[in-house]
This record gives sequence, C-alpha cells and structure tokens, in this order.
Amino acid sequence: MPRGGGARGGGFRGGGFGGGGFRGGSASFRMGGSRASGTPFGRTGAQRVTSRSPSGPYRHSSYRPHRRYYGYGYRPWYYRWWYNPWWSGRWYRPWYYSPAYVGGGITIAIVLGLILLPLVGVAFWFPFSSADTDGTVNYRSTETLYFNEYWYEYENIKDGNDITYSIQSSPSLISFAIWDRPFEDLETTTRIGNDIDQHILINNQYEYISYYLKPGSSITYDYNASSQIDFFIASGQALYDWNLGGSPSFFVEESSVIQGSGVYNILSAMDYYLVWFNDGLSTVTVNFTINYSAVGVINLAAADFYVEGVNTITQDTFTVPNDGNWYFFVYFDPMRSPEESTTITFDVTYDTGITSVDRWIDVQPILITIIVVVGVIIVVALLARRGQKKLKSKSSSKVAPAKVPEIKSKKTTSTCIRCNASIRADAKFCPSCGGKVEGRITGTPTIVTPAKSKSCSFCGSKLLVDDKFCKWCGTKVESEKINLSKN
Repeated sequence: MPRGGGARGGGFRGGGFGGGGFRGGSASFRMGGSRASGTPFGRTGAQRVTSRSPSGPYRHSSYRPHRRYYGYGYRPWYYRWWYNPWWSGRWYRPWYYSPAYVGGGITIAIVLGLILLPLVGVAFWFPFSSADTDGTVNYRSTETLYFNEYWYEYENIKDGNDITYSIQSSPSLISFAIWDRPFEDLETTTRIGNDIDQHILINNQYEYISYYLKPGSSITYDYNASSQIDFFIASGQALYDWNLGGSPSFFVEESSVIQGSGVYNILSAMDYYLVWFNDGLSTVTVNFTINYSAVGVINLAAADFYVEGVNTITQDTFTVPNDGNWYFFVYFDPMRSPEESTTITFDVTYDTGITSVDRWIDVQPILITIIVVVGVIIVVALLARRGQKKLKSKSSSKVAPAKVPEIKSKKTTSTCIRCNASIRADAKFCPSCGGKVEGRITGTPTIVTPAKSKSCSFCGSKLLVDDKFCKWCGTKVESEKINLSKN
C-alpha cells in the first residue's frame, strides 16, 4: 500500500518520505506495524518456534506400557526395562508383530534404506542436495517481501568458486548482500539525519514527512507558519482514521499554532508521520527543520559484497574468498522505500565446488554409525525375546500347586472298630458291617439296596461290587443269596 495520496504524491527526502493530500480525500498510508523488537524477519529458513500436541505411542496415558507394583518399586513388563514390548514385542506373539522387526515396517525400512539408498544414490550420482553432479545449485523464484523483512538462500561453497546473481524488485527499492555469515550477525548502527524544507498549504490541505524508527530513536522538530495551522505526530493507522474524519489519539498534537518545537522519543518500532494541516481559508507557508536519530539501522557494510537502495541488479558474478556457507540476502529496508510490500524476482547460481562423490564421502561415517546402531538394536531385541521366554518358563515352574483342604477326622484308624474290616480314608461307614466310622450306633434302615446295584438306593452314591453297606449313608446292600431265596 503506497504512502501519500490526494492532490500530491509522496517523495523521498533525506531520511524520510514526504506526501500530502486533502482531508477526506483518497489516501493510504503504511499501517502495517513492525514486530515489537523491530528486528527484520527472514523469509526462508527463519527460526520459528511452534507448539503442537505430542505424537507417538505415548501421547496419551492410556498408551503407556502397563506397570505392576511389586512392593519395592514400579518395574516394567517382565521385570526388565529392556523387555519393553513396545519395541521388542511380546514373547508369545509372532516375531513380525514387533516394531523392532517388520511390525510397522519402521526398522526394516530404515535398514533397507540405509543399505540400498547409498547404492542407488551412487549409481545415479544423487548427492543429497539440489545441486547437480558437478555441484552447481540454482535458485530462481519470485517472492513477496513486506517492509523490514529479508529473503535469503545459502550453500556450502569451496574457496575460489562463483556466485552468479541477478535481481529485480517492484515497486520498492531493496538492498542486496553476499556474506559468509547469517543476517542476524550483521551489526546495527545509528543514523543521524535532518530535513529542512517548506510547505505551502491551501485550504483543507495537509503535508507530511515520515520516518521508520525503532525504540531508542528520537525526532526533534521546529517549524514556523505564516498563519495558524494544526501539527501532530501520528502512526499510519491514526493518520488514516483522521483523514476519514475521525478523531484518533496522536503522539504529539498542537492545534491552531503558528510555530512549535519539541523532541519526541520513540517507544515502538513503526512509521511516524509528522503532519501539518491548514483548515483555514487562506494559504499558509510552513518552514520546518527536522532532525532525527535512528537507532538499530541494519548496516550491510560488514558483508563481502552489498548494494543498497536499488530495484534492479543486472547479472554479475562474485568469487568467494574462503570455504564455508555463503548467504544471499535481499532486504526490504523501510527507511529506503515507503511501500507496504514489494515483489522480488531473483536468479542465483552457486558453483559449490562440491561434487556428488564428495558428498557421499562426507556422509559415509554417518551412514555407518546408523547401520551399527540399528544392528545393535535388532540384536538386543533378539536377546530380549529369548530372555522373556526363559523368565516365563521359570515363573511357571515356580508356581506352587493349589492346596487341597485337609478333611480332619476324629478317627484316624484305617480299620473298622466293630468288625476290623479295611476302611477307605474317605469312608463314613464301614462297607462290611455298616457301622459309622465316627462310632455312632446305626439303626435298622428302612431302605435296602438290591444286590449287584451300582449305586445306593438311599443317597445315590457309587457302590463297589463287594460292598455290603453304603460307605456314605450306611444303607444295607442285599446279598446275592438273600435275593435268590426270595425268588
């Protein structure tokens, strides 16, 4: 959004930009505020801090491995931390369910990639970068830069190789630099400047001059008018609202004055507009002197090569003097152009001097280290699964048999006290005479079990062939002779 408007367009001065218009008329101002620190922001590869929800198998408590309490502390599955089934698998499941094997395909994919990728890469001369086999990298793009931002690309380049570049910017002026250090390492400086000029204002007309300043800067103003005017210092948004007829707050406001002077100390990084407005009927002449101190101005002088305040850079070549990462910067300096944004088109070619073979040689130690680590993980997983099976078999063998409740009997003898017949340990009545083992007197039963019966007619208990009485209830079993006599 270009600054200025109305009857007159904006123009560049010693350190600021002038413009004007008629109140209530068409006008626009750079209202986009800078970041609080006033620090330029890198468009490519800039350091950003993001927050996101955790991911992976432990992102929720319900996914955590089960732990049991053994009285002296929490110990994971199978008593050993290295037997964790999340990576080694459970001993009783097939091996392919384990993440350390084929389950999920993660480890196998890594191993196959580490083995096959170098072979395929060497075969096709793929150097793990955007460079070709000879080490040439080209960046060609069209991007939008907002004021106080910069764009950069970089590559590792060997001593004596070239960077070929060309840049176009529209509509704003930009600064360009080549350096072997990041943009953040550039020092800042304090720029001192002044503007001495004159405004002629007709009825309902205003004129302004603006500066982009950061905290710690200051503006000193002094003006004289031939008739009464209004003077104020405002932000871009406040000036825009005022031009539409509003009554916003200003940093400095002086109404119906002929002259004025003062100092305003900057507290926030933004554009500051010094405005003179004639709301009378007669024409007014205003003479002014503005002195400013701008701190935190980016100083490109430390760069190996730089150009400031241009909109076109024809193709040229820079030869790097030493090995290392070499940066290509395009900076939209808000003190050199009044626009909100600009479009840059650049073509940068890096002749790195590092071929694909060199890149593979450099990466070999890393690949070997990763392969060794993955191999160790798989071996440990195999040993862990074997250990799980051994622990399982040991724990099964140590399980004590269930105790059978002991039936205590008042009589411990194994023979009947009446007929001396042999009695089984679990019998309650003597199978020979029918006497109760506990010694109670047995009356004459009213129910008799027929001979050769397999179960007692009274209680249904199983009988042996030679039993004469039921060992559980004492019911008499007819003998075969008695049964025959009845027939």
